[in-house]
Amino acid sequence: MSGLDEPIHLSEYDPQWKELFVMESQRISRCVPSGVKIEHIGSTAVPQLLAKPIIDIMLGTEPHQKCEARASLLGLGYEDLEEAGVPGRIYLRKRIGGDFNVALVTRGGPLWVTNLALRDYLRTSPNARQEYTRIKREAINIGIGSLLAYSDYKSAVVSRLIADALERQRP
Repeated sequence: MSGLDEPIHLSEYDPQWKELFVMESQRISRCVPSGVKIEHIGSTAVPQLLAKPIIDIMLGTEPHQKCEARASLLGLGYEDLEEAGVPGRIYLRKRIGGDFNVALVTRGGPLWVTNLALRDYLRTSPNARQEYTRIKREAINIGIGSLLAYSDYKSAVVSRLIADALERQRP
């Protein structure tokens, strides 16, 4: 996964991130199979949340659409990093003409459900946003400056926030 690691920095929330998502999702939607669902996920999808200024996009496909969607993204200039340590997800990124990550997953599958649950929980819970912001700042303040170390540092908090988010969805 050495090709996956990259330097990171954090930015305060920028309302322009939503516009960047809309523009890139329109670009993507013209190339991927009909019926692929596109969602803005990650910290840039959550107002008031500190974030890496990279727009995270999740594409939900039916299993038979994955190869075509993947090829379409390559045609749009995305770099294919395969599963990048997350089974069931194809991870692609683009760093020219904007900073975007794409998670290609099965629509309705565990990764689809988990990513949307976390996003929605962070959007609606000031306490969750505050806790997530705290661990992000802490990582930067102790000198973490690469993606893999940053992700590892905050993983326990992210796992707990995901568990809380999924618990809130139970009837």
